[in-house]
Formats: sequence, C-alpha cells, structure tokens
Amino acid sequence: MEKLSCNASTSELRFEIGVITGDKTFIEDAIKQRTLEQDLLNEVCIPSMLARLDLRQKGYKQ
Repeated sequence: MEKLSCNASTSELRFEIGVITGDKTFIEDAIKQRTLEQDLLNEVCIPSMLARLDLRQKGYKQ
C-alpha cells in the first residue's frame, strides 16, 4: 500500500485506488487533495466522486 500512495499523485487516481482496494484512507485523501486543487474543484466534483463510489460498492462498473 505504501508504494501505491507514493505513485498516486492525482486525486482521481488516489480515489480509484481507494475504491478498488476498499481503503478509506485513499478515498479521504483524494477528497482532501481535491479541495486543495482549486482549479479542479467545483460543486459537482466531490458529490460525483461519492456517487461513483456508491455505484461501485453496489457492483456496477464504469
């Protein structure tokens, strides 16, 4: 897991790793990182990420 976190530089990638591995730390870090990336932050971004997480947990694939 340590190696993954070193290589996961974007919030999107960290979020995907968190969803795939089920590691809440990656998901929380991705959301925190996204709030620091003001150019990428908008009203839809975080709810969209959480909605995708919910769909993945229910067994749907992208």
